[in-house]
Amino acid sequence: MIELDLSEPEGIGSLCTGYGGLDLAAISVFGDKLKWWSDIDPGPIKVMSHHHPDVPNLGDLREVDWTKVPKVRIVTAGYPCQPFSNAGKRLGTEDPRHLWPWISDALGVLRPRYVVLENVAGHLRRGFDVVSADLSAMGYRFAWGVVSASEAGAPHLRKRLFVVAENTD
Repeated sequence: MIELDLSEPEGIGSLCTGYGGLDLAAISVFGDKLKWWSDIDPGPIKVMSHHHPDVPNLGDLREVDWTKVPKVRIVTAGYPCQPFSNAGKRLGTEDPRHLWPWISDALGVLRPRYVVLENVAGHLRRGFDVVSADLSAMGYRFAWGVVSASEAGAPHLRKRLFVVAENTD
């Protein structure tokens, strides 16, 4: 079990934010506030701008200079699932929508205390070895699990991979 250390820096930074569901979960668990977020899709930008009008969108995470971004205690990332989904071409790390390398770069600079990731269960078979190796190389210990939407009361299966990592430095 990971114990929470609520020391500085504070706040949550969100990558591949979408509508902010993963952030709401992190806020609920960690009790922090959203400090910045990053998305390029017009729909999620509209939703996030409405609910968090004073929180900046960093835009395309592939173009951010992470040395100029305020450090946060927690980084969340619900990065694109298409590379890993059973419903797609199953290209994994060879898919141009594979954004983990940029997320890994951000984590390497920001060094948050905690990282919360979400993706499809198929990621365990396609590309998660890279994610777990990168997290380990950066000094993170982590736990992961697959939860289906039906386990949370939804009328469908929709299995999702969740990862919680703690910086051991």
